Amino acid sequence: MQNSSNKAISLDPKSAAPSSLYFLGPVIVGVKSHENLYCVTMGRNGQPFSTENLIASAVEALKVRGDARGITVLVAGQCHMALWDSDFGINSWRLFVTLPVHLYYAISEDDRKVTETSIAEVVGPFFLTTPADALESVVITPQVTEAADGWREEAMRFVKGEGVTNQGRVRSDNIASKQYQGLLFRSEAEISLFTALIRAKLVVAPLPVFVRVGKAYNRLEPDFVVVYKGLTFIVEVDGDTFHRELPAEADKRLVPLTYESVEVRRIRAKDLETDEAADAAVKDLIEFMARRKEAR
Repeated sequence: MQNSSNKAISLDPKSAAPSSLYFLGPVIVGVKSHENLYCVTMGRNGQPFSTENLIASAVEALKVRGDARGITVLVAGQCHMALWDSDFGINSWRLFVTLPVHLYYAISEDDRKVTETSIAEVVGPFFLTTPADALESVVITPQVTEAADGWREEAMRFVKGEGVTNQGRVRSDNIASKQYQGLLFRSEAEISLFTALIRAKLVVAPLPVFVRVGKAYNRLEPDFVVVYKGLTFIVEVDGDTFHRELPAEADKRLVPLTYESVEVRRIRAKDLETDEAADAAVKDLIEFMARRKEAR
């Protein structure tokens, strides 16, 4: 049997009393009888938990808190735990979350610190069940990836302004982490709605950025802007993990556009779970826009 430092441990079952229990760092060794030893390991590589199980549980906790940014970071990142320190029989673990470069640098340093703290607050309590282990900290880092073919040419195209976009860059509290057809989205529900709008041959802009300068400088980013027969509509997706904003909060955010007589329509994420459902939602949207056109 091996302990956490990979040193062999030799136990003589005859020298141990029945039901004796030994705690050896991240491994519990017990004696059921003089003849049978049993061992309970508490995770891979001596970890108290499977990293995947821990992250999935943390995401559930973040859902309760409505922390879309924290959820996005854990889902989009690659997570692993490292034994960071061991003192007085307590193993301290650091949780590393490595993000794709474009996501890491889409978040300000202050927001990264806030997100690290938020994740640590929901991960830490899981360690209460493992007295010999503790969470040391959560650290978000950029991910080093294998260089893609032609990356130098792509960099030069960027310098020339090709492919530069403001799309999906406004809200660091809810990162647009998904890409589809060269565009950014926050959720599968948004992608489902986008493809349904395209099938209906509508003119649509996903996550566009509007700027209004008045007493304050405002940047606005509705989920979608749809143009229909000369009228402009905002379409917002509500109700899934990545769209936890209350309708009243979203309405307040979009006030500069509604003041300009732009109408807002809301579609529930659960109504976009299949292509058929998304097509039905878009059909209802077209009927609404047609009635508004007739009323003008």
